[in-house]
Amino acid sequence: MPPSKKFISASVALTAADRIALAKLADALGKPKGEVARNAIKWYVANYEVISNKEEEDAKREKEERLTRVILKATNRIIAVIQNCTSRICSLQVRCIIDSNITMMMFYRMLPPDTADQIMAKMYRMAITRVTRKIPPEELKITNMIREGLEQVILDEELPKAS
Repeated sequence: MPPSKKFISASVALTAADRIALAKLADALGKPKGEVARNAIKWYVANYEVISNKEEEDAKREKEERLTRVILKATNRIIAVIQNCTSRICSLQVRCIIDSNITMMMFYRMLPPDTADQIMAKMYRMAITRVTRKIPPEELKITNMIREGLEQVILDEELPKAS
């Protein structure tokens, strides 16, 4: 068939595997290899912007996913440190409470049995007053609300009698 004036010849170098794939596709479609190659090139040119944008979006998404993984890993490390610190603080608080209670019970047992409860209640109120003086003014309102609630609960409880 003589060359058509409609088309200008262009050559493309292909690997052996690509030439075989093109030949198989052309045979499957029942079209000449040139027509299949021409249609493939035309489709690529027509869709280049879409393909190019998709590649850029994929690269951007991959970069965002990597950044997200890095941030998540760092966040998990920070959370682990905070959890360890919280556990340590809680352990220290429990030890302080135990030591404080041992001291209180030793002091309580040394008091005269008939006035021990009144002295302990007075000492408790004095300790609260001393501690609240050290609290910054902006925290004092919250502290007073908590203290009043705790005082009521503690004073309503039956304290152990001195033996």
